[in-house]
Amino acid sequence: MNDIWSFFLGLSDGFRAALADVNPLPILIVAIVIGLLQKKPEKYAMKAAGALALVLAFNIFLPLVRGGQPAWADISRISSIAQYFLMYVFAYGMIGVLGSVKSLMNVQVKKA
Repeated sequence: MNDIWSFFLGLSDGFRAALADVNPLPILIVAIVIGLLQKKPEKYAMKAAGALALVLAFNIFLPLVRGGQPAWADISRISSIAQYFLMYVFAYGMIGVLGSVKSLMNVQVKKA
């Protein structure tokens, strides 16, 4: 029972650290651009995964511009995994909302 309790405490600490350290601005900007440029509001999961991959690639390879080493994330830490999950959820939600709004605006334009 003690091992299960310590696992859940570690999981809780990881999610708390992820919420404190996550920067949703880059993923939201990329998701807004993808949401506004999408032709059909479908396949949100694939579009959100693409947005996440684009932002992660930017974050990893940005130090190369200044002559540094790539900043690979430590995926063995639960906080890193939780941050990726939260950024994916942000992207999925934003792309979905903008896809719905865009299709609703197209229906309103066609009725008029």
